[in-house]
Amino acid sequence: MAEEGGVVLAGSLAGEEGFTPEIGRTICARVAAGESLRRLCREPEMPHRTTVRRWANREPQFAEDLREAQREARFEQRRLDRELAAAKRARPRPEKGGSDSSYTPAVGEAICLRLANGESLIAIVRDADMPCYGTVYGWLKRHPEFEAAYVQARMIQADYFLDEAREVALGSTHETVWSDRLAFDTIRWMTARMAPKKYCERLVLDAEISARKAEAAGLGQRRLTVQVVDFSRGPNGEVLVAPPRNAEEEAGWERAYGKPYDGPR
Repeated sequence: MAEEGGVVLAGSLAGEEGFTPEIGRTICARVAAGESLRRLCREPEMPHRTTVRRWANREPQFAEDLREAQREARFEQRRLDRELAAAKRARPRPEKGGSDSSYTPAVGEAICLRLANGESLIAIVRDADMPCYGTVYGWLKRHPEFEAAYVQARMIQADYFLDEAREVALGSTHETVWSDRLAFDTIRWMTARMAPKKYCERLVLDAEISARKAEAAGLGQRRLTVQVVDFSRGPNGEVLVAPPRNAEEEAGWERAYGKPYDGPR
């Protein structure tokens, strides 16, 4: 990695061969402090997430350090989530207006922007200055303009997930193919559910739509038919069905009595 005037040149970090123990420690330290790889790798001086995956596949010590950093971040996030939930419960509730009184177009726009950039709503509401999960859904019911922006953000998020699935596939190796397949299938499933007309397999979608239309059309036309039959044994020892329901059962009567079935005996 080249240096100029004591400053590390950023461009060398983005390449496949740009890994050094220093940049590995930097990434792990920031991940352990709570930053996601997605957000960290957006910075121009940092490598792409696919490059970080390849480094982890190629450098066993870096892979181990990164897993430990992610584990520490999860534990710390759970602790912070519990503290935040306790703080929210301890807040005095307003006498009027409820949680809706905190809604502003700026907060709604911030939520939608982060959704469009691939963040989950769970991750967004973890921030101390964001409302809780249920409050966001209350806003969707009470603010049509926020609901419209939210739906649009989810559609854009589906495009983001499509690109993310591609990155997972490109970064996969023989050692990580099974875990990457799980991640790929999960992202693909979410993408198809969020934008079915755009990303769901056409044959599957058409078949499901046709089945639902046929089911809906036939709900008022279905009739239950019950047929009562009697089983007996003929003179030749063959089991006979009265009345016969098909040609084979008709033939059984002819073999037993030499004539077709002619009614109850």
